[in-house]
Amino acid sequence: MKNYYDTLGVSDDASDREIKQAFKSIAKKEHPDRGGDTTKFKEANEAYDTLKNSSKKQEYDTLRKYGQNIGGHGSGFKFTTSSFSDDIFEDFFSGFSFGEQGTQPFARTMRRQRRNVNRSINVRMSISIKEAMSSIEKTISYKLPSGKEEFATVKIPAGCQHGVTFKYRGMGDNSDSTVLRGDLLVQMSVLDSDGYTRKNNDLYTDKVINCFDAIRGCELKLKTLTNTTIKIQVPPGTQPNTLILCKGQGMPIHKTLNIRGNLYVKIIILIPELSQTDLNKIKDL
Repeated sequence: MKNYYDTLGVSDDASDREIKQAFKSIAKKEHPDRGGDTTKFKEANEAYDTLKNSSKKQEYDTLRKYGQNIGGHGSGFKFTTSSFSDDIFEDFFSGFSFGEQGTQPFARTMRRQRRNVNRSINVRMSISIKEAMSSIEKTISYKLPSGKEEFATVKIPAGCQHGVTFKYRGMGDNSDSTVLRGDLLVQMSVLDSDGYTRKNNDLYTDKVINCFDAIRGCELKLKTLTNTTIKIQVPPGTQPNTLILCKGQGMPIHKTLNIRGNLYVKIIILIPELSQTDLNKIKDL
């Protein structure tokens, strides 16, 4: 599998801004209209097209981490990328003159395509982490600048990350009938629910037990966000705020490879109010 981070010359934990700046630097140097290396430009574009997209980046990072070790799936996986990452070209190519007589065929084409389209419309959709445990469809309504109400069915993949934006081409503004219709951009908000919180692909929840169960150890039953019940073994002598790991019970990461995050159960220990007689008995232990 290609290392897109090495292609752009950034670290695995590079920010979106660092990834964008690295691509811009390579594109300025290797752009075909400036006599650069076409192969290097295409490789950088392929890397940027994946790493700029949060859902593609998540899948790519997952396959880099797990793909080579699970059924051999990783070696044959290919990402589908657009022909060129045109969303930032107007941002920095407009100030350059490529080739003789200031011709900029590639950049000029990209700007012309961007001008001949109506505006994108941004909407936000909220779902719970329970809903995000499986693939779902939701219908939303939104208004165009003209005031017309439109409807769109959004297909949300299992494990959807908070902040991910889905793009629906040709479903945005249509104010100018002489140019292409704009896009609809749906930004996802994934909210904690049912006593569970989420950190990346891991889930966290609390479970209250009494101090005697903590001393002796016990078995707990926990209802998960998939409406299944799992058993949790609390070992003897468990201390307050202990985290018990339940492997593979977290958020879906990759359906094909059956990879999931983990679940962490925080043990809250309740100390009951005891009578003097009970306290005396405890002293004799």
